[in-house]
Amino acid sequence: MTTKPKGPDESTQNEAGGESGERTFETDVSETGDDGTTVRQAEVKESDLSEVKKDKS
Repeated sequence: MTTKPKGPDESTQNEAGGESGERTFETDVSETGDDGTTVRQAEVKESDLSEVKKDKS
């Protein structure tokens, strides 16, 4: 699995207005379902690895 730390020019806070200063990073997430396994990139919180939801506007 590959992770990509956020660079200094990229936001490290949850843009949805969550906890101030929450550090995040991008990682690969694999999901297995009836149609097989898929891998996607997701931004997760450093503290608990929960996925950060982004606005799709």
